[in-house]
Amino acid sequence: MPNKSDSVGKLHQYYTEVFLQKKSNCKNCNIQSPLTDENERKKYEHEVSFKDDQDSLEEIGNLTADYIVDKFNRNIKCVKDIGDSSCAGKINNTDDLEITFDDNTTQTLSLKCTKDNIKQILSKNMGARSLLKSYFNVDLEQKQFNCSLDAYHISFLQKVLNSNKNNIKELKEEINKHAKNNRLIKARFNSDRYKYMNYERDIFLNNIRNKLRYLLIHLDNKNLAHAYNLVLDTEKHHFIASYKKDNDKYIEKIKNTDTFNIDIRGNDSVIIKTKGYEIGFRYKFESGITSSIKLVGDYKKIQ
Repeated sequence: MPNKSDSVGKLHQYYTEVFLQKKSNCKNCNIQSPLTDENERKKYEHEVSFKDDQDSLEEIGNLTADYIVDKFNRNIKCVKDIGDSSCAGKINNTDDLEITFDDNTTQTLSLKCTKDNIKQILSKNMGARSLLKSYFNVDLEQKQFNCSLDAYHISFLQKVLNSNKNNIKELKEEINKHAKNNRLIKARFNSDRYKYMNYERDIFLNNIRNKLRYLLIHLDNKNLAHAYNLVLDTEKHHFIASYKKDNDKYIEKIKNTDTFNIDIRGNDSVIIKTKGYEIGFRYKFESGITSSIKLVGDYKKIQ
């Protein structure tokens, strides 16, 4: 079963497609979406979760379709859901819909959806070891960060069993073997055997958070703007729909000369604020103590 945030996004796309079909001047306009199959759509509906929101989800699809029709003012021949294929391995491509007009030209759109317009929207998966190079366009700082990440990670893993090994792979193998010998599937933070590592986890994540913040503070504005525009899709036709609020909008492109404020949110996120929006970066463990380190990105409008 898809998670709720994924379901909201898919339903927003689907209802936008349905209303685009209804509003198009082209009588033979068709939609190409897996959700046209009722059984497929039910996987995303989460009836309990969306019991009170279904009408609102349909309405934001209607409002988004109105905006698109007014924006392009052209006959639409086909609307295609490309969300899954467009994002695969491409940080600069997060399009969700592809519209083909009656002259066979196309236009892609990026759609996002949130419960209200001040809540965070999760962005695409970001590489824990490639964020600075891929998004901020800096190589040296990425190498510096990765060196610190490895050093902090080794120190963290050594403390699990008071080991003196200095290799991440060997340390993980040692911990996994220890967990298996204690009849555990894996070493988890919520296990009584390893619960003391919660404190060490917080130290480790705080260290890499602070390292990222330090490096971002010393970047040029052009690099910050580059990342900001990638995360927010500002060079694309990008809509944020807020169900319950009936609020569709474009996100304004950020310029190199804009002011960026870099700070900490909560205990674990580095944030960048400018032009009414905030983007965040948070490192976390995928699951257990020996799991991979993941990077979660998000953004939201600042009221």
